[in-house]
Amino acid sequence: MNLMALSGILLGITGGLFGLVYGRKKAAQSRGLDERYEEIAKKALANGWKVTLVAIYVFWFLLVVGVQISVAQVLGLLLLVHMIGWAGFRFYYQFKY
Repeated sequence: MNLMALSGILLGITGGLFGLVYGRKKAAQSRGLDERYEEIAKKALANGWKVTLVAIYVFWFLLVVGVQISVAQVLGLLLLVHMIGWAGFRFYYQFKY
C-alpha cells in the first residue's frame, strides 16, 4: 500500500476521532447532550441507512445492466452517500425540531 494513502487514512481516522471527542465534550459543557439530541441522532442515522440502501439497489441495478465498476469505487461511493445522507438528515432534523 502506498505510504501516502496509509498516512491519509490514519490522519483521517485520528482527525475524526478527535473531532468526535472534542465535539461531545463541548456539547456536554453547554448541556447539548439531552433527549432532543438523542432523538435527532437516532432519526438521522436511521434515515441515513435508508439512503444507503437505495444506493445499494442502484448499484445492483447497474451491475445487472452490465456497467463495470470496481469494488473500491462502489465502497467509496457507498461511504460517501451514507455520510452525506446522515449529515443531511442531521441538519434537517436539527432545524425541524
